Amino acid sequence: MGIFLYAGLYLLALAPGLPVGFVLFGRRHAAGWVVGAALGYFFTAIALWAVIASGHPSAIAFALAWAAVTTIAWAVVRPAKAPIVAVPAWTRRDTAALLVTLLLVPAITGPPFAKLGATDADGNRYYRAYFTADFVWHMAVTAEIKKFAMPPRNMFMPHRPLHYYWAYFLLPGSAAGAGPRALANVETDLVANAIGTAFLLTASIFIVAWMAIPRAWPVAAAVALAVTASSAEGLVAVISILRRGGPMMPALRDLNIDAISNWWFGGLRVDGLVRCFWWVPQHSMAYVLGLGALSIAASAGSAAPLAACAIAGLCLAGSIAFNPFVGALFAVAWGAAALIDAVRSPEPLARIARGSTAAVPAAAGLAWCLVNQMTGGAHGMLQFGLLGNARHSPIFNLLLSLGPALIPAGVGFVAACRLGRARSLTSAALLIVLSLCVMHLVVLTGDLSWVGFRAGQLVLITVPGLIAAGLSGAGAWKRVAIVAVVAAVCVGLPTTIVDVYNAQDIGNLSEGPGFPWTQVVDRQQAAALDWLRRATRATDTIQLDAIARDETTWSIIPSFAERRQAAGTPRTLVEDPEYQERSGRVRTMYATGSAREAWEIARALRVDYVWIDEVERAAYASGMAKFETSPQYFVPAFRNARVAIYRVK
Repeated sequence: MGIFLYAGLYLLALAPGLPVGFVLFGRRHAAGWVVGAALGYFFTAIALWAVIASGHPSAIAFALAWAAVTTIAWAVVRPAKAPIVAVPAWTRRDTAALLVTLLLVPAITGPPFAKLGATDADGNRYYRAYFTADFVWHMAVTAEIKKFAMPPRNMFMPHRPLHYYWAYFLLPGSAAGAGPRALANVETDLVANAIGTAFLLTASIFIVAWMAIPRAWPVAAAVALAVTASSAEGLVAVISILRRGGPMMPALRDLNIDAISNWWFGGLRVDGLVRCFWWVPQHSMAYVLGLGALSIAASAGSAAPLAACAIAGLCLAGSIAFNPFVGALFAVAWGAAALIDAVRSPEPLARIARGSTAAVPAAAGLAWCLVNQMTGGAHGMLQFGLLGNARHSPIFNLLLSLGPALIPAGVGFVAACRLGRARSLTSAALLIVLSLCVMHLVVLTGDLSWVGFRAGQLVLITVPGLIAAGLSGAGAWKRVAIVAVVAAVCVGLPTTIVDVYNAQDIGNLSEGPGFPWTQVVDRQQAAALDWLRRATRATDTIQLDAIARDETTWSIIPSFAERRQAAGTPRTLVEDPEYQERSGRVRTMYATGSAREAWEIARALRVDYVWIDEVERAAYASGMAKFETSPQYFVPAFRNARVAIYRVK
């Protein structure tokens, strides 16, 4: 029931932007619906943020804010004569091709999400690896949003704001925090939100490619290739296992199949788009809004009227709000494409002046991120040059990770140039080149893979237009393009098949490289976590030892108990020495034999409850007795066969 109710809420959240999409491309064109829906999610997020920032969050206030932003959108665009951008007519064939392409979403998201958090007969819950690194982390972010502090607090250092791009989570957080009981389950809300965003991302990729090459089935084939067959890593893994002569399935089950370029060859890690569907929908929404701006560039170029440029700026502002790094790359690509097109036009200065209006809302989006302290010191952690993994066989690893998508795209771009269609592909080609340069020349200190993940996915969402150009060509180039696409599908599809299987394989309980392939939250742990949600205040601080947990259960308190920790070692936030310093003090709290010393540390860190399970017992056996024998400092609050929780006096 909850997932269907949330799906309805998600659709309502898209509504405020529809009038803008309709005035841009027309009510009868899919582009109007898709770009409008993307802007609607952005407008709704800003409305929810305004209510939370006002200090008076409630279901009624959220509903009134949503109604207000919807009314404003309709009122602002009502005088305009739609559509303001002329595009080719949308036909039933185009609708059919888009709907067939959208079938990729349930096929890819269905099996893994059906197994996410599955419960066995004994009450144990199972989470496949990388869901634990991303989805479970998103549970923690959403749980923090639902506390309605603005800006949200860092759940591992509550005295600091959360330096993270949390705008995407405003909708599920507000629904879980102020909605009816059916929406209170954070996991259910996030699954529904991710599936809706996967549909929106797939539709946006289709629309941008169609704007450049308005041919339904070539575009559908190109999008399907980019989503399901972009990497050769699966085929390389299969061939390697066959050569070794070992059993195929056990070997494939124990591989991060889309990271072979790094695991085996030391190169950059580049994730395919299927992983956007499962694990990083917050980035997907930034891609969706950036693609909204590119759809205007592809359809109108620098000739776009002033209103269309302003709407492109709104799309860029939304992209920046959901991910400043991604949004900035979209803004550079959009601006460069508009400038190149304007310079080649008979009225360059007038077109440049019109196009520059997009910078105003885009700058406002960046200012909003800064005001909300999202970025923290992340910009200071960027390093430039051919560094880290990018130095290891960059050409080979690029072809391994993206070759099945890049080669047909290259064929298509050459074909488009020969046929005079390259102009509509300028923004896509620029974003691809920019992304490839950034991927190899920019590194984020503390997370060597992050830039490669984002830049690689930007390549994949923009190559379908180029691929479709080849498939819709004529003569020899069309035949070459078809051969390239068929070969790419054969080479790239094994990666996605293995990845989808592994993502839903909660039966693999073996150890991975430093973490279990499936994390189990057993019945005893779940009971303790449920007790914390019911019996403690939302702002209480619950402490466990993060250092001993390393990459396993480091986030169970913020994610499953929905409570903050005084110290931790988060794997998804920018590294900060204070994490280690505070976690070191927690380690001393557990290790010391002195109850008073432990109590003084807990009080100094503002710890309200201390969590103990087999991790702490194994790591600090000599320090456990003090919690049980010193009620003047630590009061027993909960106990079962596995977990003990003590209240700090």
